Amino acid sequence: MNCFSKAWCYIGIALMASYSIANTAQAALNSPVTLPHQTHDEHIVWRRAPINITLPLGKERFVTFPSEVQFGYNIQALPSSVLRVENDNRTVYLLAKQPFSTQRVEAKLANGDIILMDIQANKHADDDPVDIVLPQANRTSGHHHTHGLDNTTNINYVTLMRYAIQQLYAPKRLLKHSNTITRFPMETTHVVPLFLDGSAAAMPLASWRGGDWYVTALLIKNLLPQALPLDPRLLCGDWKAASVYPQTTLAPHGTPINRDTTTLFVISTKPFADAMQVCLH
Repeated sequence: MNCFSKAWCYIGIALMASYSIANTAQAALNSPVTLPHQTHDEHIVWRRAPINITLPLGKERFVTFPSEVQFGYNIQALPSSVLRVENDNRTVYLLAKQPFSTQRVEAKLANGDIILMDIQANKHADDDPVDIVLPQANRTSGHHHTHGLDNTTNINYVTLMRYAIQQLYAPKRLLKHSNTITRFPMETTHVVPLFLDGSAAAMPLASWRGGDWYVTALLIKNLLPQALPLDPRLLCGDWKAASVYPQTTLAPHGTPINRDTTTLFVISTKPFADAMQVCLH
């Protein structure tokens, strides 16, 4: 089924109604949005060797994991005067206040696996986000409860879109995790040429794989001085379905409360970077 041969597949809007996410989503959309220019997420596959991460001074760098984590480190070697650590479910925010030499830290995943990292800080490091993913062989090896999402035969456009929406916007207490729907590296720049007419900027946020499909969430921001109805015919890339939240028509660029911004979810049969290849040439 290719939904773009007819019209939008607004399956996500109906699905979102089943979650108590309105306040969370609105808070995210009300915060200031800055679209970086051609910086790269650093995607790292955990292969049992400690992952080296260098932090800049005075700039927050965040590290995202395949599931929620418990973050452990030697607080005596890295007191709050040297390193600030904030753990928000699956993302750990690290802010180095002073230079420090290599220190071993660990992140315990929901399934019990531990990812080791060697972190250090110096003023010449960059602050690009780090996205840690599991090797393909391990992406279905978790032991946590999956709430009926552990069978690839149950995965379709609806379940995959629902899962992505939940992971981004549902309160932590409502989050469900799956052995068969897992984070997947996007391997892309922060801003991608998704709209053929250049009417809106698109910033990939996260991507997941389930069965034979991939779903990617993108932040969409109107670049025009007038209202912009989102038209799927102007999307570049190889997509099978799409959904947007909370609005399909964006207010003029710069409108307060980020009414010029929405979230787009696209489904493809190949990784996001591959589905976007036709747009890069």
